[in-house]
Amino acid sequence: MKNLTSYEQPLLGRISIHQVAGKTVNSKLSMIVILEVTMKSLLFVSQLKFPLSESVIYQVDTTIADNKVELFGLITKSVSNTNSNCHHYQFDYISKAVPFTPGVMSKLTIRKGENRS
Repeated sequence: MKNLTSYEQPLLGRISIHQVAGKTVNSKLSMIVILEVTMKSLLFVSQLKFPLSESVIYQVDTTIADNKVELFGLITKSVSNTNSNCHHYQFDYISKAVPFTPGVMSKLTIRKGENRS
């Protein structure tokens, strides 16, 4: 996965179910920890277990470099740790448009392993 940014301090976000089988639903928001952001997907951790289904479209909201970002997509991969309550997921964007503008991406300077002196 081509990594755009991986945070030393995790990025917080909220996830909800936006649509099921083409019908918009009113779902509760759940907090997630976003571990990695790429141009096509993001990786996140949650204490909740989400289904992998092409009929379920999720909405993820977060703030990146003081810009509110709203993403829609599918959870395409899930890795659960039997020794933990945390579940790791890959969330693929469904829009063909790039969800981040160049101005936002240029502000994303905190990268894993980057020296901040």
